[in-house]
Amino acid sequence: MYFEFFKAFRKAIFSMFLLTVVINAQGTIIPLMQDGWVGGLSGNLGWDNYSISASNGSMDMEYVDSKVNGFNFTISSRNGKFVEDNAVLGFDLQWEQNSLTTTPQNISGSKSYTKERLGFIGLWMRYYIPFIGTGWAIYPEASAGYGNYKSVNENYPPPISSMINISETIATADGFVYNVGFGATMFVSNNIAFEATGRYQGGKLKGDYEFAFTGETLDDLEIKLSNIDVLFGIMVYLR
Repeated sequence: MYFEFFKAFRKAIFSMFLLTVVINAQGTIIPLMQDGWVGGLSGNLGWDNYSISASNGSMDMEYVDSKVNGFNFTISSRNGKFVEDNAVLGFDLQWEQNSLTTTPQNISGSKSYTKERLGFIGLWMRYYIPFIGTGWAIYPEASAGYGNYKSVNENYPPPISSMINISETIATADGFVYNVGFGATMFVSNNIAFEATGRYQGGKLKGDYEFAFTGETLDDLEIKLSNIDVLFGIMVYLR
């Protein structure tokens, strides 16, 4: 795990260095000067709504016809200090969650609820490349640290008489997670800026998969992350 941490962090630093050399930006602007502070919130949200259907073309009951809907969101708080002009070092906190309800149309009374969440905390660094006189800047960034995942699935089969048998599965895992991103920021004053960031999230989490009804547990759960997000947010710059 530690080897992956240093390998990913080294790649991120090298990528930032190359981008800086290629663009060769000169100077900086007041909000990006050494000893200043920056912090704020970014995120996105959405609503999933789709249907699933499949059949073998025969007249029997072997077919799938379900509707799925639910809410998902990502919140990220990145905060740090300018250790040099244009260069920030600090912390990245992120929370992702989605909740889905699956309702089979061909099985009356049956439903499935799935809730997933992924939390992250780690070291964060960003390098701004300002375009002097425009109020705009672009930046590469990277963060690396600890990720914690949990997924709960509750399946409600059709009621039989007055009894409802509920099956539940719970997956939990944690481990090393890293983020690499690139974005642009627009300053509306020396203290406020709006930004958009594209981020890739990778890592490997290990844990357990538990069948709550039977008490059986699988202890070899492995989750490989390969997520892409676009975050929109507002940042506050202080000196």
